[in-house]
Amino acid sequence: MAATGVNNMENERFLRSVINASPNAVITINEAGEILVFSRAAQAMFGFGEAEVLGKNVSMLMPEPDHSLHDGYIRRYIETGKAQIIGRARPVMARRKNGETFPAVLHVSEFDEGARIFVGFVEDITRQKATERRLEDTQLQLQHAGRIGAMGEIATSIAHELNQPLTAAASMAGAVALTLKKTTFDGKDDALALIDDAVAEIRRASGVIRQMRDFLRNRETERAAHPINRIIEESCLIALIGAETEGVMVTSALDDHAGAVMVDRIQMQQVIVNLIRNAVDAMQETRNKHLTIATAKKDDTVEIRIADTGTGITDEMKKRLFEPFATSKEDGMGIGLSLSKSIVEAHKGEIYAKDNHPAGTVFVVALPAAKDDA
Repeated sequence: MAATGVNNMENERFLRSVINASPNAVITINEAGEILVFSRAAQAMFGFGEAEVLGKNVSMLMPEPDHSLHDGYIRRYIETGKAQIIGRARPVMARRKNGETFPAVLHVSEFDEGARIFVGFVEDITRQKATERRLEDTQLQLQHAGRIGAMGEIATSIAHELNQPLTAAASMAGAVALTLKKTTFDGKDDALALIDDAVAEIRRASGVIRQMRDFLRNRETERAAHPINRIIEESCLIALIGAETEGVMVTSALDDHAGAVMVDRIQMQQVIVNLIRNAVDAMQETRNKHLTIATAKKDDTVEIRIADTGTGITDEMKKRLFEPFATSKEDGMGIGLSLSKSIVEAHKGEIYAKDNHPAGTVFVVALPAAKDDA
């Protein structure tokens, strides 16, 4: 009997050491919802000492509405046998000792040792959720910047295309007015007045287009020193969504000494996301889908290289690659590369493309490195 008691004690110590070794919080309760075991990770996660919670109802670790409803959850399961939570991971909100709530994933198991015991494994996913929120915010900012940037490129192109015929129309109308002034006929003054009105309207239209272009292109930027590798990593989180399922193999070759660049972070991420997505699109019809993303420090310049093994760029397309509305995609607008060039040049940088051997394209973005005092 004494040996059995010693063995039980040893088994209990062993079980407790295993529970305390778990990186996730481990909490066991009985049918009444009373806490029986509260692991070290649980103590660190919730801020309660073990003595503060043993024998207390586990609902003390939950915010409303679960705080009030939890006992009902247990009763319903015992009465019906229908598991709502047991055996599956479930996102929940938990509450710390200081009243702070946090997102968690709860997995509940059940075993019977003469009485029902429920074991809960709790994982704090606060950091994961914060990362997801930052990613969502960045996506929204990139989408907004993309729309504004695309509008600016379109407005610039339209202004360029329309200003020439508008100027010509105004000049021709002026020439007609000069010709009429040399003649005499009934209604001459009325005709001249109409021509003057036409010229005024043409000039007004030209002014409206110019104002729209300036409004969209001369947007304020928030430049600061940002580590280029971090900008790349954040951009990849967005740009590479779905790339793995398309069979794209990604190689990252980020130089630890690449340093920082003085840029508007959102605008530069917009450029990188656009280049990466273009590279993925270019490999849709190829068997070998290999994307390489690299950075390197060269004197006072930081280089970003995005290389694909796609179909490459035709000689004809190379001549107008960065022009507005130039695209080889059936559903493309041809604004992305034009906008990227505008952003890079506004940051006193350079962007160009060259052939990747044996197949594909390499896009290179060269930016001035941030000074040490930045």
